[in-house]
Amino acid sequence: MRSTLLPLAAIIALAGVGAPAGASAPSPLAGESFAIGNAGAVCEAQGVRLGEARTSLFDRKWALICRDVNRPVGSAYSWRSGDGALARVAGDRPAPLSCDAALPADGLPSGTTVSRCRESGGLEWVVYMAPGKGRTTVVEGIAAYDSALRLALASIVQDQVVPGTVDIVTTGGSGSLAQARASLGEADLLIGQGYRQNNAGDFSGAEEYFRPDLVAATSGNTELATSRHEVIVNRALQLSNMGRYQEAARVFGEARAMGLRDPIQSRLLRNFEAIDAINRGQLAEARTILVRPVPELVDPVATSDGSVAIDKVLSNGLNAGLSAGLTDAVAQDNHLTTPERAAIIDAQALQLSATADRLEGKSAEALTKLAQAREQIAAIRQGRVVSAARLEAQLMSEMALSHEALGQNDQAQALLRQSLALTELRYPETASVSAAKARLAAFLTRHGDQAQAMGLYREIVAKTQGDKAALVGLENQLAPYFDMLVAGAPQNPALVSDMFAAAQLIERPGAAQTLGQLARRLAAGDGQASDLFRREGSVRRELNRLDLTLAQVEAPGAAAADPAAVAELQARRARLAGSQLEILSALSAYPAYRSLSHDYLTADEMRGLLGPQEAYLELAQIGDAMYAVYLSPERSTAWKVGASADEVSALVSKLRDSISVTVGGVNATYPFDVDAARTLFEAIMGPVAGDLGNVKHLVFEPDGALMELPPNLLIADQATVDAYHQRVASGGDEYDFRGVGWLGRGRSISTALSPASFRDARKAPSSKAGALYLGLGQNQPVGPVTQASLVRSADTAEAGCQVPLAAWNRPISAEELVFASQELGAARSSLITGAAFTDTAIEQRPDLDNYRIVHFATHGIVTPSKPACPVSPALLTSFGGPGSDGLLQFGEIFDLKLDADLVILSACNTASLAGLEATQAAGVEGGGGQALDGLVRAFIGAGGRQVIASHWPAPDEYQATKRLFESFFAAPQSLGTGEALLAAETKLMDDAETSHPFYWAGFALIGDGEQPLFHGN
Repeated sequence: MRSTLLPLAAIIALAGVGAPAGASAPSPLAGESFAIGNAGAVCEAQGVRLGEARTSLFDRKWALICRDVNRPVGSAYSWRSGDGALARVAGDRPAPLSCDAALPADGLPSGTTVSRCRESGGLEWVVYMAPGKGRTTVVEGIAAYDSALRLALASIVQDQVVPGTVDIVTTGGSGSLAQARASLGEADLLIGQGYRQNNAGDFSGAEEYFRPDLVAATSGNTELATSRHEVIVNRALQLSNMGRYQEAARVFGEARAMGLRDPIQSRLLRNFEAIDAINRGQLAEARTILVRPVPELVDPVATSDGSVAIDKVLSNGLNAGLSAGLTDAVAQDNHLTTPERAAIIDAQALQLSATADRLEGKSAEALTKLAQAREQIAAIRQGRVVSAARLEAQLMSEMALSHEALGQNDQAQALLRQSLALTELRYPETASVSAAKARLAAFLTRHGDQAQAMGLYREIVAKTQGDKAALVGLENQLAPYFDMLVAGAPQNPALVSDMFAAAQLIERPGAAQTLGQLARRLAAGDGQASDLFRREGSVRRELNRLDLTLAQVEAPGAAAADPAAVAELQARRARLAGSQLEILSALSAYPAYRSLSHDYLTADEMRGLLGPQEAYLELAQIGDAMYAVYLSPERSTAWKVGASADEVSALVSKLRDSISVTVGGVNATYPFDVDAARTLFEAIMGPVAGDLGNVKHLVFEPDGALMELPPNLLIADQATVDAYHQRVASGGDEYDFRGVGWLGRGRSISTALSPASFRDARKAPSSKAGALYLGLGQNQPVGPVTQASLVRSADTAEAGCQVPLAAWNRPISAEELVFASQELGAARSSLITGAAFTDTAIEQRPDLDNYRIVHFATHGIVTPSKPACPVSPALLTSFGGPGSDGLLQFGEIFDLKLDADLVILSACNTASLAGLEATQAAGVEGGGGQALDGLVRAFIGAGGRQVIASHWPAPDEYQATKRLFESFFAAPQSLGTGEALLAAETKLMDDAETSHPFYWAGFALIGDGEQPLFHGN
């Protein structure tokens, strides 16, 4: 059972007393961190512990960090008393500075002075000191980062984020802000940021912070265990929420094995394991977990002399930069105490127990527990804990479901509207608002108010498209919308366009993770695209801050705001929005950005891209249902697939098992299941079967289990199925499939990752490369060459999780590469084989962008050896020098600089099924998944316009793969890429020995098959 509880992990953040609703801008002095500037390099001030230099509870310290620098570039201090401020700063430095006399500083608040300083090694620093009303600010740091230092000082003095450009030369390092925070030694900052990303609905972004390797780098020995435990249990819950239950069980086991008796960590483990059980539909197990005993909280006790003994947790809290974030008017710590945090987690446990009650039909009992949980939350700091707002909204939504089950629909609707209002106030402009709207819209649909529900759904679609975002984890709430669109489409064809728009927004958690990793890779780069991408992120964050401020100013009950101030905020937002559009326009020229961006097409725009005898078929899996949208120049229609998602998955598994299955370590092929192929065609494409007869180029965008199967092997003609059965019954060869009416006979098929990706492939200019062909393969063995297998897959079945060395001892022959280079002309071709074919050599080669066709013939690594082993999609290469691991991995591929019309991955599984425990790089989910969003998207991001990749191990039996590509490259120059592949496949499907789909159907063309195979050659 897919979870509806994904956000529940997000409510136990580390900090969170809210600012007054009428606050006009974020307060650096009261907050945990603040952005430095709003353009240029990405830098921020992060609150850290002040230590012995503290003289007042109101003193603050921030570390100034930037995205690609592995150490803080400076520090900032705010002292309640200015006496001896510079001396205290000097005493807090890890190493002394030699400073010149202070001089007046230009362009900064009145009275600010600046000193020029040097480290012992000669590195130049600057130290600024600014007096202010009631406090003194000191900012110091590396002189090269002067623009960041000055903006940080101005923001602290004015107690609001001052806009400006951080104008520095970026280093091009691979560090993220998460890694920069890790360098501060503050694990709780990383974990807190992860929770905040979850609160905003950015679950893939949160994953960057829930990484044990970062926590290992941040924490001292005394704090390492609890910090690592918190990261591990969050990682386990994320895996469970994506349906990767075996991985989650292993990671939860790691947490349990730590044996911590910490009261907070024990409660987290209890709650998250209970959510995992609910995700799996094991309600009894969830109840057992929720009553599991946890350590009691121990309050500080008085000693014999009457003083209070302060434990380590309380000591850290008193000395933390977080707990010093106070206003002069309110002497209240904004770091939650251990009892307060435990109370929030226990309230969540009550909610989980109530959820189990509701799912078992005990709605009255559920309401009692939910009311109790709300009372517990309200009792913590008079209900002013911002980090609990997400839980409060969840509680109201859960109560609404219980009221609805009891027939109390008015109460249910009121609670859903309250939940939406709270989310819009605390998390405006986030996916959380869309989730709250979708819950309300689904309720309205269930109770007959389709007009209002349709309006809400359209708001969600319009907002998500406008933000260039996606919807993750909302499938169940969006199902009523798709059903309404399908039902109304026959009478109102415009609803087909609505369905096409909505289907583009659905993003699988695995794909979201892949795109998140690609985004982090791009942000860490040193090219122009990376710089623009970082700037856009900075502008987007500032827009979000302004939206939050405006939401609080305009909230019901807020203090009356100055109209002029509100107008200035709105004008500033308009300027930023314009700047964002300019940056996005510039970014669209870079394939690395296009490969991960969320861009959308209208149905009319798609139809405008299609020529005569072309059609686009888009599938979308929503819960256990699948929906289809069909667009062509002549017709547009939409329907609900005539089989559930589970039934489709069963048919796909049945077909794959008759194509290629590993039994006892040996790859086996069975007679192809023609009946299942025909049944699946009817279920998926039956409503347009008559139209497809006139389609010569079908663009297919799969979803769900269909991502694991090429559509060309579906059977469009029942008569040919009957003829096959009659021939076999008369003694004919059951492996002879000549004459079967495949969907891929006489019709080229392109696979699209999205409508936007197809548009980009169709409109992309041809390569400007001067050479035609680069062939790479036939790796250098590391030992005696073993007998070549009949498929191109690396054996990963040894005891550990590493790819076995034996995999390198079965190199793929370079024959097809040699043939292609000869066919295309040796003078315009290059081959890299044997010892020269290394991962490091490929990464360092400066002329990769000088080849129009890049062709890999090697083993593909996609499937892990067992569920306990993670995998990162990769192509196997020879071993090189230092830094080589004999694998060209996902992220390394994305960083390549290609200018290729076509990339060919003549390997195994480069477009299809990965294992149960693939990493985020593979973009997988739910008991298996696809590398389509892994290796393929990486090559597109690197600059490949079209990619040919395999759905199963590429067969070498009967020299099938070699023959396929020999025919492909021998095609007439007038053919498009799809037509050339179709002609090569047809030769194999018409040969009795290779007529089984295993031999001819496995390679998919991702992109636009109408693009010429040879541009101008």
